[in-house]
Amino acid sequence: MKKIIFAICFALLGISLSAYDIAANTPFKGSVKSVTKTDYTIVSKFGDYFRTPSAKFIDIYNAAGQRTESSEVTPRDVVLNKIQNTYDTSGFLSGQTGFDGDNVQIWKSVITYKDGLKADSSEYGKDGTLKNRTIYTHSGTNLIDETSYNADGVIVWKVVYKYNDKNQLEAEDEYFSDGSLDEERVYTYTPDGKCDTISYFDESGTLTAKDVFRYGANGVLNEITTSGADNKVTERLLVKYDTIGNISRVTTYSVARKFGTTMNEMTNMTEFVYQY
Repeated sequence: MKKIIFAICFALLGISLSAYDIAANTPFKGSVKSVTKTDYTIVSKFGDYFRTPSAKFIDIYNAAGQRTESSEVTPRDVVLNKIQNTYDTSGFLSGQTGFDGDNVQIWKSVITYKDGLKADSSEYGKDGTLKNRTIYTHSGTNLIDETSYNADGVIVWKVVYKYNDKNQLEAEDEYFSDGSLDEERVYTYTPDGKCDTISYFDESGTLTAKDVFRYGANGVLNEITTSGADNKVTERLLVKYDTIGNISRVTTYSVARKFGTTMNEMTNMTEFVYQY
């Protein structure tokens, strides 16, 4: 299982080609009331691109900038499911409740903290029984271990986090339930602390892919380029922003040698619309 990486050490807007979602975990610029994210399927016909909405999500925020509700809707805005968030007096996310399209509760999670750091997240089914539990371990303020268990207390997966001498996230080792390594992700940084590269290694330590982050003159992320083990570029992700500075579009291109030349073919697009 490839899990989403939350709140890694750089503050960017965008979506990676890999298993993490930067946009969902980066503070907005300005006062945002809601964000509508639309994913599109791209089809090429006679040399032109055509897009069709494939998924749509709406996030609602309160005056404190906390996300209070997330919904998945159809292109005609019929709710398919939603999640409502609650916060404690310190402003920490303390619980989430999931509902289906008929507004029937189907699950609930409870999150607890110790010394201001997340310690436990437990998910319950609609009948109130425990379904899974994740325990978080810290060294100082750094998250160093994240372990998920099923309802019987058996490990499902584990992630171990390592940091460099500058206290930046250096590596993530993700393990299967039997303790064998699934994947390792290794991070490097620019002199000003932005993420420079992420390298992916399999269980044998063999490089499988590498993301390279590219920034504009203003220091804002504008492209992520992914290459394979042979160092040949396979994908490009281009990021655009609105006038406020929030992400407005992410477009993914596959890169391959075709017809005697290197071609960039659009494969996915995501657009973001904000209510300020």
